[in-house]
Amino acid sequence: MKADEKADVRAFVQTAEQAGDYVWVIALVDFGAREVKRTIVSDETYKNRAAAKDAGEARLKALEEDRHAHA
Repeated sequence: MKADEKADVRAFVQTAEQAGDYVWVIALVDFGAREVKRTIVSDETYKNRAAAKDAGEARLKALEEDRHAHA
């Protein structure tokens, strides 16, 4: 059995304020190992939290689709 099949790894989209605007942050967390595996922060800024969250969720969905397409 592959190690990654047993891992409890999840991705989350959060937002953070940056200089009056907002960015999205995608965090890949391994709960089994109790560590953050990777974070990605948007280069673009958004005028409100909702726009940043929507853009982050769209980016995460695209990453997941790309991963499944190459699996």
